[in-house]
Amino acid sequence: MKNPWMSAWLSTANQMASTSRTLMSAEVQRQQNAMIEAWSDATFEFWMRIWFPLMPMKKQRRK
Repeated sequence: MKNPWMSAWLSTANQMASTSRTLMSAEVQRQQNAMIEAWSDATFEFWMRIWFPLMPMKKQRRK
């Protein structure tokens, strides 16, 4: 015989866990995208300074 209270509690707990997993995954994705963008900007600026040393660089943009 199933316990209806336990079933309802487990269903709610599963929904909450699913929501928190989704939010955590979204935050990880945002942080990864920010890290990749910062890395690619730094790499691009590094190589541009080496290849074109006399070219004036633009000021860093603020995010």
